[in-house]
Amino acid sequence: MQYLAIENINDPHLPFVHELYHSAFPLEERRDWTQLLKMIGKVPEMCFQVIKVEEKAIGFIISWIFGDWCFIEHFAIDPANRGRKYGERVMQDFMKARKLLLEVEPPSSGDAIRRIGFYERLGMNCLPFDYLQPSYRDRDVSYALVLMTNAKEREELYFSEIIRLVKKQVYLYHPVS
Repeated sequence: MQYLAIENINDPHLPFVHELYHSAFPLEERRDWTQLLKMIGKVPEMCFQVIKVEEKAIGFIISWIFGDWCFIEHFAIDPANRGRKYGERVMQDFMKARKLLLEVEPPSSGDAIRRIGFYERLGMNCLPFDYLQPSYRDRDVSYALVLMTNAKEREELYFSEIIRLVKKQVYLYHPVS
């Protein structure tokens, strides 16, 4: 499995990522594509990677590195390649390097329950406190989500700094035109 950095807007994998990004994430859970393109190569904390197996793109991951933390903003495997343990392998690779933090929908639908179960089987846990994801588009809107991590700690105070960084760097970032 290869993780290839997308470093400029001429990357040949962007059409694949664009289609998967829009099909895998509802509007409220994704950044405006034009804004995302402006961030490529300009935001040092952001890692935008296509995932390849045997020279074929099978998914992508957008992560943010904050010290010993990695925040997974977006992660998707192409539907044609699901069920082959690729997602599990990606997450295991990422968990080797850093403490992970990611957001999932509350367990109110079959898909959300399945997604939480996927991460729990990998050793991640839902954090026991409320979390509001800021909107990518409207600063006055937020969404109730659940945070998951592979860190052993569960106290909200332990996570306050990484949550502050995520909200400031990931959600409040607006590239200069």
